[in-house]
Amino acid sequence: MSLKVLHTSDWHLGKTFRETNFDLLDIQRRVLEEIRAIVRREAPQIVLVAGDVFDSYNPPFEAEKLFYETITSIAENGRVVVVVAGNHDSPEKLQTALPLIAGKHSIAIFSTFDYSIAFAYENATARVTTEDHFLKVHLKDLRQTVAIHALPYPSEVRMGLSGEDFLNELKRLASHEPKFTCDCFLFLSHLFVQGGKKSGSERVLLLGGIESVQSELLPQKADYVALGHLHRYQAVGHGTYSGSIYPFDIMEIEDKKGVCLWHDGITDFIEFSNIPKIRKLVFETMDDAIANVPQDEDYCYVVINTPARGTIDSLNKVYKGKLVGIRFGAMAGEPQDEVSVDVSSLSDADLFREYCKSRHGKEPDTELVALFLKCLEEARSASH
Repeated sequence: MSLKVLHTSDWHLGKTFRETNFDLLDIQRRVLEEIRAIVRREAPQIVLVAGDVFDSYNPPFEAEKLFYETITSIAENGRVVVVVAGNHDSPEKLQTALPLIAGKHSIAIFSTFDYSIAFAYENATARVTTEDHFLKVHLKDLRQTVAIHALPYPSEVRMGLSGEDFLNELKRLASHEPKFTCDCFLFLSHLFVQGGKKSGSERVLLLGGIESVQSELLPQKADYVALGHLHRYQAVGHGTYSGSIYPFDIMEIEDKKGVCLWHDGITDFIEFSNIPKIRKLVFETMDDAIANVPQDEDYCYVVINTPARGTIDSLNKVYKGKLVGIRFGAMAGEPQDEVSVDVSSLSDADLFREYCKSRHGKEPDTELVALFLKCLEEARSASH
């Protein structure tokens, strides 16, 4: 028997497709059930979840329920599960679950940078404690000790630092090495490492965050570096992205989706075999799209090349719940070149407007901007 580590990320529970408001939760439930089946079949001793478990700071109740049901199921029989917060996750929301989990399940959630929080769990197969910045996992059957360094998504806001102070602290945190004797060193984080390829739905505009980090930031002495944030399975530098569990954009439809299994120094990608397919259908007009509805069970992402006179409601009616997304005209082509914005030159109001445009495709109205600025001022006042 040898050490096996399963790595997954970017579940984005609670996500809906922007154009059609298509709710993905039932599909995500099926995908997570396949992950649980892979865990039962492959029997990894450790499961790493590299952030963005939710799609928003305030996910629906059913999304939260699905998350906790899934990780507690995976952790049955003492399997060790380690989760870090991503940029989509609310650190505070994940933090509130710690008192319910600590000591009762072999689940550790790292959502803040407070590494003083103690964690202790022991059963017949594993003993898990915290030491310095690490989770110390002793696997009794293997007679091995595993060091896990879990680094949540770093941002200036979350770390309470800015500029060079923020970058220096990030480098310091990422450079930690275990001070205790271990047989394996794992690093888990949610980062955009330079050189990685984006797929389409990764959010680019970061308020008080960083666009990317150099691959040299990753600990070179780690035996395996499990990363989240990029939605395509890929290796970047010393790190590996498992990718998102499902296509969340038209540009991700052709990407392989699955989980990574690391064992004996080798990383295998286990592709999902039982998840619903999404077909990209291209039509010249809305009438063509309505007249040529496929009869199979696949979900559809419809691209219409000319400006549409009809409505999305009319498409939804004929596609009978299978329409996950739609794009028109210029929106339907290849990804447009991204514009790099120097956020240091933007006001708080401008940053908020840019965020809303990137997230919702339009600027917020004047009243919403005013409300945002009021809340921001209250938050700053409360922090002083």
